[in-house]
Amino acid sequence: MSIESAIRVCASSSVTAGAAFAAWQSVEDRLQRIGIDNDRRRAALIGQCAHESARFRTRFENLNYSAAGLWKIFRRHFSSEAETHQFARQPEKIANRVYRNRMGNGDTASGDGWRYRGRGYLQLTGKDNYRRYGEHIGEDLVNNPDRAADPDVCWLIAAEYLARTHRSGRSLLEWADADDVLMVTKGINGGTHGLADREVQTGRAFAALTGEVSTAEWQALLLNAGFNPGPIDGLMGDKTRAAREAAAAHFGVQGDALLQVLRDIT
Repeated sequence: MSIESAIRVCASSSVTAGAAFAAWQSVEDRLQRIGIDNDRRRAALIGQCAHESARFRTRFENLNYSAAGLWKIFRRHFSSEAETHQFARQPEKIANRVYRNRMGNGDTASGDGWRYRGRGYLQLTGKDNYRRYGEHIGEDLVNNPDRAADPDVCWLIAAEYLARTHRSGRSLLEWADADDVLMVTKGINGGTHGLADREVQTGRAFAALTGEVSTAEWQALLLNAGFNPGPIDGLMGDKTRAAREAAAAHFGVQGDALLQVLRDIT
């Protein structure tokens, strides 16, 4: 079991896995110093980054929104729904409007919205954040913003974020120690968007690192396959056992074979 295996099981392809793993190797000592120093923390970092980056495929924010998408997501930045049609499918123009005059960015004309749009596995956004996290990792990201999308820097920024972001009195790394994917997710996302997949990816990474399969991963996989295990809480209760037995009966396999079937569905 290895970090390479953990990244590979969460990646979209061997190509994306190779790039992500090579980058990890190049900064592994630095990740350790930041606090990525046990398997729970490694699994949290890999799993959350895999989810946020479409399994390591995406390192730039997609701002190619339709007018309807702009009105749905960025409504407060436009005077009317009609105005969104002037911006539709124009990513640079969209970024300079919706990110203007906040997060340390200048006005629309400054171009900061586009210059400091989301990059990296966890989508670093805004001039202040580029400055802050650049200082944390020893990179001039303000003057070299595209560097934030390089895989080695993606890992470092994400690790610093987990180490420095706190929720309910604990850092996200401390919540990872407690195997609380929900709290790590809330610290990254502000809510629970994509929680089931985050559980799956974190569970896959942890299993690849340790050989153990978490109950939370079983629950997320069962739910995705249409077998209700109850809440995804990491506890092997009666509902989870019943869902697992129902899945075993349905697919005609058990144990590791059932796990693989459920993973293949995801």
